[in-house]
Amino acid sequence: MIVRVGDNEAGFSVDIDPSGSTVEVRAWGFWNATVAAQFGDKVNRACLSCATGASLVMEMSDLKPMRDEGQDSFEQLMKSLPRLGLSKTIITTTNQLTKLQLLRLVSQSGAKNLVHFG
Repeated sequence: MIVRVGDNEAGFSVDIDPSGSTVEVRAWGFWNATVAAQFGDKVNRACLSCATGASLVMEMSDLKPMRDEGQDSFEQLMKSLPRLGLSKTIITTTNQLTKLQLLRLVSQSGAKNLVHFG
């Protein structure tokens, strides 16, 4: 079941593959506060519903740099990674500003060794 928050201009989707071994996240646009506030919680819940050893794959190439609300939500998700029992977390982005922001947030959260950028 795909969870989608936002609209075609800005938002994200969270999907769990049928085997339950991968949580797939896609993010796009410039999030408003309402969309941003839901990100960490929705992704966290999807990961918790999967078996231990699942992968988290986040396609964030179309995501614009985030305001404070988005950064806070993303950082909270990164801080929760050790408790989620994931085998790997992969983030893909082609926007250099967004990538620098995400790298900083991953590092600040202490998840640097748990996240790979593709």
